[in-house]
Amino acid sequence: MTTTTTAAVMTAREVAQQIKFRACLAHAVLYRARNKVKDQLRAAGLKVSHYSARDLTALAKEYVRHHREELIEACRPWVHELVFKSKR
Repeated sequence: MTTTTTAAVMTAREVAQQIKFRACLAHAVLYRARNKVKDQLRAAGLKVSHYSARDLTALAKEYVRHHREELIEACRPWVHELVFKSKR
């Protein structure tokens, strides 16, 4: 018995766009998470300036662990527009 599989063939440009999309999405998610963490700190009456960039990033990564899907869905349209619609 022979099994036939169908694979989508992507051009080099499409592969590059996919790589760029994923990297940009990951960055946008972390950026949004950092801003959410900063907002939470301010809401708790704390000063963001009392936290190092390393601490803010660690808190943001923890926030991403718990809110990954929400953040991805919020960032996906913007990143898609940036990567696939731009003439760069």
